[in-house]
Amino acid sequence: MKAIAFDLGASSGKMLLGEFDGETLSARTVHRFENRQISLGGDLYWNLLGIYENLTEGIRRACALGRDVVSVGLDTYSNDFAFVGPRGDVVSQMRCYRDPRAARCAEGIYAKISRRELHMLTGNQNALFNTVMQLAAMAEEGERYLFSEGNTMLLLPDLLGYLLTGEKRSEYTISSVTQMFDYRTGGWSEEILGRFGIPRTILPPITPSGAVLGRFTARAAADFGTPAMDVVSVCEHDTASAVAALPTNRTDVAFISSGTWSLVGVELDEPVVSDETFRYNFALEGGVDGRYRLLKNVMGLWLAQECRLDWRRRGEEYGYDDLERLARAGSPFRSLIDPDDGRFYEPGEMTSKIARYCADTGQPVPETPGQFIRCIDESLALKYRWTLVRLERIIGRPLRAIHILGGGSRDGLLDQYTADACGRPVYAGPDEAALTGNLLLQLRAYGEVSSLAQARELSARSCRITTYEPRSGTAWDDAYGRFLALLGKTGGA
Repeated sequence: MKAIAFDLGASSGKMLLGEFDGETLSARTVHRFENRQISLGGDLYWNLLGIYENLTEGIRRACALGRDVVSVGLDTYSNDFAFVGPRGDVVSQMRCYRDPRAARCAEGIYAKISRRELHMLTGNQNALFNTVMQLAAMAEEGERYLFSEGNTMLLLPDLLGYLLTGEKRSEYTISSVTQMFDYRTGGWSEEILGRFGIPRTILPPITPSGAVLGRFTARAAADFGTPAMDVVSVCEHDTASAVAALPTNRTDVAFISSGTWSLVGVELDEPVVSDETFRYNFALEGGVDGRYRLLKNVMGLWLAQECRLDWRRRGEEYGYDDLERLARAGSPFRSLIDPDDGRFYEPGEMTSKIARYCADTGQPVPETPGQFIRCIDESLALKYRWTLVRLERIIGRPLRAIHILGGGSRDGLLDQYTADACGRPVYAGPDEAALTGNLLLQLRAYGEVSSLAQARELSARSCRITTYEPRSGTAWDDAYGRFLALLGKTGGA
């Protein structure tokens, strides 16, 4: 069976043509493209037409390699959306989750419902980028007209699926991270919608992961110049898709889905929402087969990505291999940061922001690219440890190993630092975890694999996994003590 997987991240997109021969899953890249925010009048948008154009190009390229492609699956980042009108056309732009609109309206939003109540009703972390915050900000800033009857809000992967099939649905995992989903009922939260005056009529029905959404419309097939094929509602949230590809069936492991963000968590059969999950801003999110993922969003490769952009603007070009080599040559623990400090959230001038943080906290200021990257990687590893300590406390059992999934698993320096800082073996890979999970769910939709356990065994057989054992010594324990003091000084969590 052949299938196409589309995975869109905050900085780039990628498409694979996967083929299952009955024993192993192989895949080849058919398209890569850049994805970036566009600033207009101080607001941030996504280029939705460009995203669709690249989806079109990838499908064409995949089909050019063989006319027997059965299906396509779509997974993306969460929270961002556009509206489809009663005539079926897209009637709004798609704002970026980093858009400042929600921050401008935060005081008025939280006057309607407390952060604690929002968390207890949905299990999600409190963050300004959540879909409910964006919708509430729209209402505050005069865009309530988009809530009119006949309009439908579609999250990004659901919108792309609609453009292919004409079906308006919201897949379970992507719905579960909007902070409008009631984990107790499995549907939209009437309580939250009522508090913000968001009409239920704008939200589509929620569908389970792994179901066939529909078939290409005649118009879509004509756009692509390809035969019609099915669209499968895979785990449309990219992190859920990555976790579906875990190459193990062990239950005593943590995962880190490592990309622009680092999603540090554990898979659960039952939901966990408590005072501690609220205190530490953990998120309960939907997973494959109705499971749950309890995790915390930690800043990820965003920090290094933004530093590279700074250097590029100055005429200095560094590949990731170059930066890793320079970082390895540097002195350990020279400077540390809290990766989740609010100043690092907005794009631009990241090296200056890191330098100011270090100066403000009485530490040496990084001066060279190697010092910046070493500071970032060591700080990320220590924040992973901080998160795992609290995660084990919340679930009441030890997590004996860590699986790092996604593009960040290729960062051997960060992988080793994570093993050292956390005192656990790290298994790095699959590096294309979201795309692998996407393909596995398509295979299961057609009976090529019979269960999630079998799909994960296939992932282990088909993907390269690298092991990093923790190295002994007290240096990381000493650094962790410094890190905790730093968080205490800056109010980090």
